[in-house]
Amino acid sequence: MIASRRETVELFFSFRSPYSYLAAPRVFRLAERFRVGVRFRGVLPMVEREETLHRDKVLHLIRDARREARHLGMPFGPMCDPIGDGVRNCLAIAERAQELGMDVGALVMRLGRGIWAEAADVSRHRVLARLVGAAGLDWSRLEPALHDDSIDEVLAANRQALTSAGHWGVPTMVFRDEPFWGQDRIDDLELALAAA
Repeated sequence: MIASRRETVELFFSFRSPYSYLAAPRVFRLAERFRVGVRFRGVLPMVEREETLHRDKVLHLIRDARREARHLGMPFGPMCDPIGDGVRNCLAIAERAQELGMDVGALVMRLGRGIWAEAADVSRHRVLARLVGAAGLDWSRLEPALHDDSIDEVLAANRQALTSAGHWGVPTMVFRDEPFWGQDRIDDLELALAAA
């Protein structure tokens, strides 16, 4: 058993990744079970990092994610692509919530469900405010993050940390410098936590 709460799992996460959405509840449950922290590290989608995805791959990812969601008992679809302002809004809000010591897990899971199961247009502040409230967080404390350009520095640092961890994709969980890429590697993360 892990001796102290100071140990942390870094969760590299994109709100545009259905696999990040599917991974989040399990990662946060494991953290609670093993009494470790989770450091949310938001990452821009690949397409916003100037990486391209073939259309057929995108369609495959959605079909596969729907199948995985069904297997996990999680809602999936209808969805609203958060690319652009929606992604940036969610990342800014989540990073600020973490900075303020709020329940970033509840927020990330609620925003993810909004995007991937309720077609919530998170580019709209009114929609964000509703989802933040549904997660039990105070919108008035988080809304200023939408007007703070320092998120660009945070996202650049997160991307560099992901690269330094030896990876590029999300979700990636890092524990004791060991990366676990993909929602299908959460069982391996669990084994690492149990052995710690």
